[in-house]
Amino acid sequence: MGLLSDPALEVIGAYGLEHRHALEFSTLSFSIFGLPLALVPTVRRMAIPTTLLIDECGIVRWIDQTDDYRLRSSPSIVLGAVERFFSSNGIDRSRPKGPLSEV
Repeated sequence: MGLLSDPALEVIGAYGLEHRHALEFSTLSFSIFGLPLALVPTVRRMAIPTTLLIDECGIVRWIDQTDDYRLRSSPSIVLGAVERFFSSNGIDRSRPKGPLSEV
């Protein structure tokens, strides 16, 4: 297992996991009633939070995405997918069907 750090969004773009219209707000150095005062909203590129399980042949076996950038895959759900696709007694090596087979 590995964790990808991709600040330039190269791999993320190759897998189609890039959100190209994320809003970002510049803030001033002071706040009103405890809330930062926003200046100008800008659009920027960012990764869509995604967990992929990829086998040794490069086939995406499982994918989990969220629309909320603050959320990540639940460890128990990821471990269940690892068990399903990569354990010695639960190996599912069939070619995925549907959209995952084209990733």
